[in-house]
Amino acid sequence: MRVAIIDDISRCREDIREYLLRYMKENYAAETVSIEDYTSGQAFLSDFMPDTYDIIFIDQYMDGLSGIDTALEIRKLDKLAALIFVTTSRDHAIDSFTVQACGYLVKPYGYDNFAKTLETARLDKIWGARFIRIEQEKILLNEILWCDQDNHYVQIHTDKCGLYRFRLSFKSLTGLLAPYPQFLTCYKGCIVNLERVECIIRFDFLMDNGNIVPFSQRDKKKIESLYHSYIFQRERKGMLL
Repeated sequence: MRVAIIDDISRCREDIREYLLRYMKENYAAETVSIEDYTSGQAFLSDFMPDTYDIIFIDQYMDGLSGIDTALEIRKLDKLAALIFVTTSRDHAIDSFTVQACGYLVKPYGYDNFAKTLETARLDKIWGARFIRIEQEKILLNEILWCDQDNHYVQIHTDKCGLYRFRLSFKSLTGLLAPYPQFLTCYKGCIVNLERVECIIRFDFLMDNGNIVPFSQRDKKKIESLYHSYIFQRERKGMLL
């Protein structure tokens, strides 16, 4: 998960970072979190690329561009990122609806208020819409069944869009998928999406569309352990939400 924190007060940025990491550890332990800090709306927008962040925390009262104005600029390019305002006043709560904000934290706040705000932030829907970008293609993560290597090409097998082939190193593809815990290397040159696995049958993954993806017999115990650990964490997350 990639997160941006926009606030001109360092202590406030540190509080959000601390609470966010605690929340993720308690509820999404397997999730990799990348957090980027910005001291102003202008600084953020100068780096901003659409379809990059899952969540953006925005302080309303900052020198220069306000939080609402920053959010309006974000929404011109990105309609899906979850926006959470952090402010000392409720005066702009109605304005937050114009940019489809999904949270509103009033300072000072404690961890319990922070956690409740994240619970309403549509995290599961956000993750369901995540994708990787290769060349000009955007590929939804939940559409990927497995990926493998064919000479100098990588192949991405998807459910609805068929087979993608890119002239790309498998190491580069592995790097793109590394932040997402559902992707498991089942042998050299093959990565499977555990979210799409129905079950394990001897030395194969049975995918939910009926395809079979083999894995390394030598690593059977390790792969089974990683698979069951992922399923446990997923079920635990579902119970906590």
